[in-house]
Amino acid sequence: MNHQKIILQIKNGNQKALEMLIQEMYPQVYAFLYRKMNENDKAKDITQEVFIRFVENIDAYHEEEKLRNYLFRIGINLVNNYYRSLKYLDDQQLDENRMVDQTNPHDIVMKKTNQDIMMAYISKLNTISREIIILRYYHELKFKDIASILNIPESTAKSRHRQALMKLEEMMKGGVLDERKV
Repeated sequence: MNHQKIILQIKNGNQKALEMLIQEMYPQVYAFLYRKMNENDKAKDITQEVFIRFVENIDAYHEEEKLRNYLFRIGINLVNNYYRSLKYLDDQQLDENRMVDQTNPHDIVMKKTNQDIMMAYISKLNTISREIIILRYYHELKFKDIASILNIPESTAKSRHRQALMKLEEMMKGGVLDERKV
Protein backbone atom coordinates (compact mmCIF):
# COMPACT_ATOMS: atom_id res chain seq x y z
CA MET A 1 0.00 0.00 0.00
CA ASN A 2 1.33 3.43 -0.92
CA HIS A 3 1.19 5.29 2.38
CA GLN A 4 1.99 8.71 0.89
CA LYS A 5 -1.02 8.51 -1.41
CA ILE A 6 -3.29 7.22 1.36
CA ILE A 7 -2.17 9.94 3.77
CA LEU A 8 -2.79 12.64 1.16
CA GLN A 9 -6.30 11.23 0.72
CA ILE A 10 -6.81 11.24 4.50
CA LYS A 11 -5.67 14.88 4.66
CA ASN A 12 -8.31 15.63 2.03
CA GLY A 13 -10.99 14.02 4.21
CA ASN A 14 -11.29 10.62 2.54
CA GLN A 15 -12.78 8.39 5.25
CA LYS A 16 -12.31 5.19 3.19
CA ALA A 17 -8.56 5.88 2.95
CA LEU A 18 -8.41 6.27 6.73
CA GLU A 19 -10.26 2.99 7.21
CA MET A 20 -7.87 1.22 4.83
CA LEU A 21 -4.84 2.59 6.67
CA ILE A 22 -6.20 1.58 10.06
CA GLN A 23 -7.14 -1.87 8.77
CA GLU A 24 -3.58 -2.38 7.52
CA MET A 25 -1.65 -0.89 10.45
CA TYR A 26 -3.86 -1.68 13.46
CA PRO A 27 -2.68 -5.30 13.91
CA GLN A 28 0.98 -4.28 13.91
CA VAL A 29 0.49 -1.40 16.35
CA TYR A 30 -1.72 -3.48 18.63
CA ALA A 31 0.72 -6.41 18.64
CA PHE A 32 3.58 -4.10 19.60
CA LEU A 33 1.62 -2.44 22.40
CA TYR A 34 0.28 -5.74 23.71
CA ARG A 35 3.79 -7.15 23.95
CA LYS A 36 5.00 -3.98 25.60
CA MET A 37 2.18 -3.85 28.16
CA ASN A 38 1.03 -7.48 28.33
CA GLU A 39 -2.51 -6.19 28.93
CA ASN A 40 -5.09 -6.85 26.22
CA ASP A 41 -7.69 -4.18 27.04
CA LYS A 42 -5.18 -1.45 27.72
CA ALA A 43 -3.28 -2.26 24.53
CA LYS A 44 -6.52 -2.00 22.54
CA ASP A 45 -7.39 1.33 24.14
CA ILE A 46 -3.96 2.78 23.50
CA THR A 47 -3.88 1.43 19.94
CA GLN A 48 -7.10 3.29 19.24
CA GLU A 49 -5.60 6.40 20.81
CA VAL A 50 -2.54 6.05 18.54
CA PHE A 51 -4.73 6.37 15.46
CA ILE A 52 -6.75 9.22 16.96
CA ARG A 53 -3.53 11.13 17.69
CA PHE A 54 -2.18 10.31 14.25
CA VAL A 55 -5.28 11.73 12.54
CA GLU A 56 -5.41 14.77 14.83
CA ASN A 57 -1.77 15.57 14.05
CA ILE A 58 -1.53 14.20 10.52
CA ASP A 59 0.10 17.42 9.30
CA ALA A 60 3.07 16.73 11.58
CA TYR A 61 3.82 13.46 9.80
CA HIS A 62 6.66 13.66 7.28
CA GLU A 63 6.27 11.32 4.32
CA GLU A 64 9.96 10.38 4.28
CA GLU A 65 9.51 8.70 7.66
CA LYS A 66 8.25 5.12 7.82
CA LEU A 67 4.62 5.12 8.92
CA ARG A 68 4.95 2.04 11.15
CA ASN A 69 7.87 3.60 13.02
CA TYR A 70 5.92 6.83 13.46
CA LEU A 71 2.89 4.98 14.84
CA PHE A 72 5.07 2.89 17.16
CA ARG A 73 6.66 6.08 18.51
CA ILE A 74 3.21 7.56 19.21
CA GLY A 75 2.33 4.29 20.98
CA ILE A 76 5.46 4.36 23.12
CA ASN A 77 4.71 7.93 24.18
CA LEU A 78 1.11 7.06 25.05
CA VAL A 79 2.15 3.99 27.05
CA ASN A 80 4.74 6.03 28.94
CA ASN A 81 2.10 8.67 29.70
CA TYR A 82 -0.31 5.97 30.86
CA TYR A 83 2.20 4.48 33.26
CA ARG A 84 2.98 7.90 34.67
CA SER A 85 -0.64 8.68 35.31
CA LEU A 86 -2.36 8.21 38.62
CA LYS A 87 -4.89 6.01 36.84
CA TYR A 88 -2.16 3.40 36.36
CA LEU A 89 -1.60 3.17 40.09
CA ASP A 90 -5.34 2.68 40.71
CA ASP A 91 -5.59 0.07 37.93
CA GLN A 92 -2.54 -1.76 39.26
CA GLN A 93 -4.18 -2.14 42.66
CA LEU A 94 -7.34 -3.54 41.03
CA ASP A 95 -5.26 -6.00 38.98
CA GLU A 96 -3.43 -7.21 42.10
CA ASN A 97 -6.78 -7.87 43.80
CA ARG A 98 -7.97 -9.86 40.75
CA MET A 99 -4.77 -11.92 40.74
CA VAL A 100 -5.45 -13.16 44.26
CA ASP A 101 -8.75 -14.65 43.04
CA GLN A 102 -7.06 -16.74 40.33
CA THR A 103 -6.14 -19.78 42.40
CA ASN A 104 -7.29 -22.60 40.14
CA PRO A 105 -4.04 -24.54 39.48
CA HIS A 106 -5.36 -26.06 36.26
CA ASP A 107 -6.06 -22.62 34.75
CA ILE A 108 -2.67 -21.34 35.86
CA VAL A 109 -0.80 -24.29 34.32
CA MET A 110 -2.76 -24.02 31.06
CA LYS A 111 -1.67 -20.39 30.65
CA LYS A 112 2.02 -21.19 30.99
CA THR A 113 3.05 -21.42 27.37
CA ASN A 114 6.55 -20.83 26.09
CA GLN A 115 5.41 -17.44 24.81
CA ASP A 116 4.22 -16.40 28.25
CA ILE A 117 7.40 -17.58 29.90
CA MET A 118 9.56 -15.71 27.40
CA MET A 119 7.49 -12.55 27.81
CA ALA A 120 7.90 -12.87 31.57
CA TYR A 121 11.66 -12.85 31.16
CA ILE A 122 11.49 -9.97 28.69
CA SER A 123 9.28 -7.99 31.06
CA LYS A 124 12.06 -8.11 33.66
CA LEU A 125 14.38 -6.16 31.38
CA ASN A 126 14.62 -2.40 31.71
CA THR A 127 12.31 -0.38 29.48
CA ILE A 128 14.65 0.34 26.57
CA SER A 129 16.03 -3.21 26.47
CA ARG A 130 12.50 -4.61 26.53
CA GLU A 131 11.42 -2.32 23.68
CA ILE A 132 14.46 -3.24 21.60
CA ILE A 133 13.86 -6.98 22.04
CA ILE A 134 10.16 -6.67 21.19
CA LEU A 135 10.80 -4.51 18.13
CA ARG A 136 13.63 -6.73 16.90
CA TYR A 137 12.13 -10.18 17.42
CA TYR A 138 8.38 -9.71 17.47
CA HIS A 139 8.21 -7.03 14.78
CA GLU A 140 11.39 -8.00 12.90
CA LEU A 141 12.63 -4.43 12.60
CA LYS A 142 16.11 -3.46 11.56
CA PHE A 143 18.33 -1.65 14.06
CA LYS A 144 18.06 1.50 11.96
CA ASP A 145 14.27 1.49 12.41
CA ILE A 146 14.50 0.62 16.10
CA ALA A 147 16.89 3.52 16.62
CA SER A 148 14.48 5.82 14.82
CA ILE A 149 11.49 4.70 16.90
CA LEU A 150 13.35 5.01 20.21
CA ASN A 151 15.18 8.16 19.16
CA ILE A 152 18.61 6.74 19.97
CA PRO A 153 21.73 6.18 17.83
CA GLU A 154 21.79 2.93 15.86
CA SER A 155 25.01 1.87 17.63
CA THR A 156 23.27 2.30 20.99
CA ALA A 157 20.37 0.14 19.80
CA LYS A 158 22.82 -2.59 18.77
CA SER A 159 24.78 -2.51 22.02
CA ARG A 160 21.62 -2.45 24.16
CA HIS A 161 20.31 -5.38 22.10
CA ARG A 162 23.45 -7.37 22.82
CA GLN A 163 23.28 -6.53 26.52
CA ALA A 164 19.60 -7.50 26.64
CA LEU A 165 20.31 -10.86 25.01
CA MET A 166 23.09 -11.57 27.50
CA LYS A 167 20.81 -10.63 30.39
CA LEU A 168 18.00 -12.85 29.06
CA GLU A 169 20.43 -15.74 28.70
CA GLU A 170 21.63 -15.21 32.26
CA MET A 171 18.06 -15.13 33.61
CA MET A 172 17.03 -18.21 31.65
CA LYS A 173 20.04 -20.22 32.80
CA GLY A 174 19.10 -19.40 36.37
CA GLY A 175 15.53 -20.44 35.63
CA VAL A 176 14.19 -17.99 38.15
CA LEU A 177 11.90 -15.09 37.48
CA ASP A 178 12.29 -12.60 40.24
CA GLU A 179 10.63 -9.23 40.67
CA ARG A 180 13.72 -7.15 40.04
CA LYS A 181 13.98 -5.05 36.89
CA VAL A 182 17.37 -5.56 35.27
